[in-house]
Amino acid sequence: MDFLKKYRFDIIIACSAVAFLCDVYFKTHSFRLPILGLYILSYAFGRNTNDAYERKAFLPKGLTKEDIKNIAFVKDWEEVRKKGIVRYALVYGGIFFGFGLCAIFSVAIWMFVKGTFKYISDDPAHMVNFIGYTYVAGVISGTILYRFIWVYNEQKFIRLTDPLH
Repeated sequence: MDFLKKYRFDIIIACSAVAFLCDVYFKTHSFRLPILGLYILSYAFGRNTNDAYERKAFLPKGLTKEDIKNIAFVKDWEEVRKKGIVRYALVYGGIFFGFGLCAIFSVAIWMFVKGTFKYISDDPAHMVNFIGYTYVAGVISGTILYRFIWVYNEQKFIRLTDPLH
């Protein structure tokens, strides 16, 4: 497992190159979904957001890793919640996460809907429409998702900061 964590991006690039070559030379589209799965799974391995120096500074004081995560969450969420739910959902969910969802939606549509590439390449207006529609879908989906994340984070914040809870 350590090998996968250490060389995950090299493996993904190699698999992508193989998939591209198979796609070009053999006209098979069977490698798209596994490569997309590898990209998604690559983030599951080794997503460590804790700062090592901060962990080392707090651990001698008797705090656990979970305590450090909770302290960091409370500090960050205090700043985010001051801006409000609308700004949080629109900016983080709609604009930033929506852009990522736009890319995911575009790839998914390209993979599963036949004739999409031909439709997009026929006319520049079709390409602009496709990008616009996928971005609007990403913004709406991201805003809705981040609205639910707000509720979850707010409950977690109250649980961590309320002395009676």
